[in-house]
Amino acid sequence: MKNEELIAKIKSGHMKRSDLAKIRFNAQKKLASGDIFAAQVVQAIDEACPLEMEYVFMGFCPGADFKKRQDIHWKNEGICEFLYYESKPQANRFNKVAPGDLIILKKRQIFGKTMALYGHGRVKAICFNDDNIKYLKMDWSKQDQIIEVPLLGANSTIDVKSSSDIAKHMPDEFFEWLKG
Repeated sequence: MKNEELIAKIKSGHMKRSDLAKIRFNAQKKLASGDIFAAQVVQAIDEACPLEMEYVFMGFCPGADFKKRQDIHWKNEGICEFLYYESKPQANRFNKVAPGDLIILKKRQIFGKTMALYGHGRVKAICFNDDNIKYLKMDWSKQDQIIEVPLLGANSTIDVKSSSDIAKHMPDEFFEWLKG
């Protein structure tokens, strides 16, 4: 099978996020020029876990309006969506989310100081709807406890943090909450 070695390498979990992005970009170009086997490479990347996992703190209330909360729908459907593509920086952050990353649902509490966390889940795969809009296939935790922790990052819907950032700035309560 064409691309068999590359697909095995992709699925190994030993590739950097940046390398997977480059390979996906090249595979999409090949697919657009008629190489049907490139679709297998793209699919493998959309299901592959990169070497490094990231924590993605994701707002779930459009316009900060709790009445419009999306988390219940996401958990019921086993998905996570980002629909605010007008914000290029946030869209870029969402588009870099990969399988294996941990999505943590957040809502600002005390402006500039704390956030409430409403749940978390692992990204299983990258998917696209009929309009070619990206969404995440999720394995949501049954965790239903809400905790308040220090706000990390800016005033944005999506804040991506490395494991080292989390270890430095999050209280022990956060790690206990993740286990629950």
